Amino acid sequence: MREAHHQVGRSGGPSGNVLLSVLRPPWHPKQLSRILRMNISLQVLIFLAVLILLAKAAGGLAARLRLPAVLGELLAGVALGPSLINIWRFSWFAVSGPAGSNTHISLAAFIEVLAEIGVVILMFLAGLETDIGAMKESFGPAFWAACGGVVLPFAGGAVIAHELGFAWREAVFIGTILTATSVSITAQTLMNLGRLRSKAGSTILGAAVIDDVLGLLVLSLVIALEPNMPGAGPGRSALVGFGWTVARMAVFFVFAFFAGPWLIRAAFKLARRFKSAHSPLAAALALGFLFAFLAQYVGSMAAITGSYLAGLFIAANPSDHAEVISDLRSMANSFFGPLFFASIGLEINAWSLGGHFSFFFMILMIAILGKAFGCGLGAWCNGFSGRDGLIVGVGMVPRGEVGLITANIGWAAGIVSPEIYSLVIVLVLATTLVTPPLLSLCFGRERAVLEISPVSSGVDGISSES
Repeated sequence: MREAHHQVGRSGGPSGNVLLSVLRPPWHPKQLSRILRMNISLQVLIFLAVLILLAKAAGGLAARLRLPAVLGELLAGVALGPSLINIWRFSWFAVSGPAGSNTHISLAAFIEVLAEIGVVILMFLAGLETDIGAMKESFGPAFWAACGGVVLPFAGGAVIAHELGFAWREAVFIGTILTATSVSITAQTLMNLGRLRSKAGSTILGAAVIDDVLGLLVLSLVIALEPNMPGAGPGRSALVGFGWTVARMAVFFVFAFFAGPWLIRAAFKLARRFKSAHSPLAAALALGFLFAFLAQYVGSMAAITGSYLAGLFIAANPSDHAEVISDLRSMANSFFGPLFFASIGLEINAWSLGGHFSFFFMILMIAILGKAFGCGLGAWCNGFSGRDGLIVGVGMVPRGEVGLITANIGWAAGIVSPEIYSLVIVLVLATTLVTPPLLSLCFGRERAVLEISPVSSGVDGISSES
């Protein structure tokens, strides 16, 4: 019988392969690969271990080179992504389990969800650390900076794209994509520099919220006027679609500004009654996620707008402010921040540029200069110095999830070709890559008075420079 067993094991048949796979130790490369392919949970654990370790190491190296740590975390993702190593091609990260298993779950999709949670938490923390007084004082400059940051990129992008041979309908949509702003990376860079509570930092964050509203109004108008869009066409007036978008945003802002503060006070009052460890943090996170959901579902805006507003409202009620910031900063700096920024780098595929380098370069210049000068001019006209105006403009350069969503809408409707869609994705991600070093360069060699420490309590670790 032992001989028969030996013959079966040596055979190339299915039974022999199964027997060999069972007899291999768990640390054998083929056995490990087989187990990982059948278990999404193990894939997530090993992938997160690799991603977080490399992102923090690259961030630390960038900091030693006097570069923003965010840049190192982004580049770690770029190195792991399709531009260089392409970690997705390894069989370890390809789910191919047996029938009846959760093979529909994608590791990339799971990481994307975690990254979305990460950016919501980062912007919630940015709201908590915002100087409310400075925010109110900078509303005028923030409004005009946002207006300039929408008009100039939209007009410049549309005109340049048309001059490069695109039809007006596609050129206008490319301009619409360039209006979007996502300052999650800017907010993290400002926190690292100790400048989030500065006059320029408050203006950038205020302008980002206004820019989100204006950009979505432009998008809704373009969608309403485009007959190929879902829900648009001859049977629907452009004004109806535009008005519906305005109404949804108005409902969210009315709820946020009138019911939000009351809801936050009630939630913290209830949390204090439990008298359990970290109950204020749990209440704060629940509120941040709730506001993020309402902003996207009710207001048709980016989820980060809602989480940022939730952070602002909690910052206005400082009773549990210090404990929440201390706990949340450690969580964001150690896990969610590196995860989010590295995941952005994972999406960058430099090979998708193909032979479109001239178009990509021109649109990238419009994307950077349009925001830098459009927002900077708006701030400068409202009393900012030229240098501070430039800081505001550079801080508004990154495009994020709003730009990607806009590009996806145009691609799904057939307005934007697949090649241009890929280029736009690289463009959106490239703007996030160049912002940290540009912002650090604008601040020069200035350093924060106090270093931000993950274990500091309250707002002691935040610079009060203005």
